[in-house]
Amino acid sequence: MTYKLDFLEEALAEWNKLNPSIKQPLKKKLIKVLENPRIPKNKLSGHPNRYKIKLHSIGYRLVYEVIHK
Repeated sequence: MTYKLDFLEEALAEWNKLNPSIKQPLKKKLIKVLENPRIPKNKLSGHPNRYKIKLHSIGYRLVYEVIHK
């Protein structure tokens, strides 16, 4: 099952401000995550449905929430 990606309004504003050289690797990771968003090693402790994507090479971390409808 492939999931759908929605941005919060504030998050979309931040996303749109990102330099394309930063946005591109994050976009690749997001596309991959849409196939399987619940990756146990990426789970945020204390948050039942939130996960993270870390890109150490560019120093960015993205947090996403899985909402099953």
